Order: sequence, then C-alpha cells, then structure tokens
Amino acid sequence: MKCYKKFDNDNVEDIYTNKETINSHDSRSKTKDVSTKSRPQATTQGTESSERRSTRDAAMCLGLLCVLLLAGIIGLFLYYNGEMGSFEENTLVYKTNCSAEQDQLQTKYNTMTKDRDQLQVERDNLQEKFSVVEQHTQKGWSYYKSTFYFTSTEKKTWEVSREDCQRRGADLVVINSKEEYVFIHGLNKETFWIGLTDRVEEGIWKWVDRTALTTAYWGREQPNNQNGMEEDCAARWSDLSNTDNGWHDAPCNECHFWICEKIAFL
Repeated sequence: MKCYKKFDNDNVEDIYTNKETINSHDSRSKTKDVSTKSRPQATTQGTESSERRSTRDAAMCLGLLCVLLLAGIIGLFLYYNGEMGSFEENTLVYKTNCSAEQDQLQTKYNTMTKDRDQLQVERDNLQEKFSVVEQHTQKGWSYYKSTFYFTSTEKKTWEVSREDCQRRGADLVVINSKEEYVFIHGLNKETFWIGLTDRVEEGIWKWVDRTALTTAYWGREQPNNQNGMEEDCAARWSDLSNTDNGWHDAPCNECHFWICEKIAFL
C-alpha cells in the first residue's frame, strides 16, 4: 500500500513561492548574464573610437608638422636666395671697387715709376754736369750760368788769343748782359781782349759769333782810332774802368790777356 503525503494549502503556497523565487533568480541570472555579455562590447567600441580619435589627432599633428616643415623650408629657401643674391651683389660691388682701386693704384704706380725714372735721369744729368764742371774747374775755368770762362795767364795779340780759345773749344768772350759783364769784370783786373771787332767793316762792331753789338760799355770817347791808328779790336781796359764803361778799341796786334767763353752744356 502506497503512502501519499498529504499536501495542504500551505505547502502548495510554499511550492509556488519557491517557484517564483527560482524563476526570479533565473531572470536575474539571465539579466546579469546579458549585462555581463553586453559590457565587453561597449568597452570594445569605446576603445575603437578612442583609437580612431588618437589616429586622427596624430594625423592632424603630423600634417601640421609637415605644413610647418614645408613653411620652414620655403622660408629658408627664400632667405637663402635673398642672402645669396645679396652676397653676389656685394661680391660684385666689392670686385668692382677692388678693380677700380687696383686701376687707381696701377695709375699711381705708373706715375710714381715715371717720376722716379725722371728723377733718375735728372740725377744722372746733374751728376754728369757736376763732373763736367769739376773737370773744367781743375783746368782753370770758371763757371757762371751754364757757361765756362777761361782767363789767360799770358798776353797775346787779339788773333792769337782767339786761336787759343778755339783750341780749347771756345771763343773770345761775348758779353750779352750787364750781369755777365759784372761777372767777367771781376775775373781779371788787367786789360784783356773781348770777342768784339770791326775788322770786317769799319765802324760796324760785331761779336765773334757774328751777332751785332746792341749794348755797349765803351769808355769815354771810345771807340776813337786814336792818333789815326786802326784800332779794330776791343778790350776791357784796366785803368779807371768799371762795370758801366771800360771798353776801348785797340790795335789788334797789341798783346793783352784774354778771356775765353764756351757753353757748358748743350
């Protein structure tokens, strides 16, 4: 005989209550599972979005850096071209200035070289003249204004006196100015022949270089052909003569000192 447990209403209620509790627990479990399963999906989507933003931001930064780099390169290019242009311009100006200065220096150098050569020529000429003057001085000549004068130490006729001068490469003195007359007047205090005569034409006095007499320093009443004698040669007389007068005409065969004259430098 089977025994059956008697169920009362309270037991039935407990059964339904437990069933609802279990169902409720199952529902929460399912809800929890669903929530648990859906959360990882949301995290994945957020991560992917964050990665896309990071990638986008990195791309933007990289693009900005590229723009800045390009701008820097362009700026450097423009600056370099400007500096190179300025450098080339300055270099051209510098070369032009250097060339002009070089030309000026070359011109100055040429001028100085020319002046130096000219000074050397003048120095050589002066040395040569000094040597000539020294040589003539040692032989008894006097020097005055580029002219040599020789005073004899013996007496000869006018003609012989002139021949002696010619052998010396000179001639009897020709007086062309008061200054020259003053100079030769002091060379000899004695009577001496000068290169003046009227032997070719009486009364027409000419110098031995064939120039006419223009300025004369005749003594009183000279020339006079004293006592009817032919006095065709001129001499500077010693007695009472000075630089304003003192010339006398005298016979050419008289013997007196003489003075020769020649140009020092041709």
